[in-house]
Amino acid sequence: MTHDVTEVRYWLDLIVKTAIGVLVSIIGLDYRSVKNSLKELEEHKYQVKAEVTIVRSELGGIRDKIEKIDGKLDKALER
Repeated sequence: MTHDVTEVRYWLDLIVKTAIGVLVSIIGLDYRSVKNSLKELEEHKYQVKAEVTIVRSELGGIRDKIEKIDGKLDKALER
């Protein structure tokens, strides 16, 4: 199948195919970028959840210590 490069139809077909190729490439790049961003966000979410769990545990320990100190102060003041 030979194409006559002087025909307008040939050039229009080539332009349309090129535009489609460029659009597919841009969409593919954007998709990969969004996919990578979502993966990073998910990893960060798990890191934040772990940090929150640690902080809650530490706060619970501090609360227990403060309650013990409060109990000791109450006993000391009762004497």
